[in-house]
Amino acid sequence: MHRLAESKLLAGFIYGDPHMQEYIYLPASELDAASPMLVYETGKGRHDVDMQEALSLIEKRSLRPCSHPVFGKNTMG
Repeated sequence: MHRLAESKLLAGFIYGDPHMQEYIYLPASELDAASPMLVYETGKGRHDVDMQEALSLIEKRSLRPCSHPVFGKNTMG
């Protein structure tokens, strides 16, 4: 699961739970970074997280690929 989620995040896909207003995504500006920082967005704000923390949140919160209210399904598109 982690490898698939990681590759999808690096390709710009957004994981989340629209009902709970939680999203994890890679901003386009982080695409070629050696250690990319992802964004964990909730109703309370946005926080930078590294890939390991993002993958852990995806697993613990049961986040799935979804559509973000601003970005749609992909941050690279």
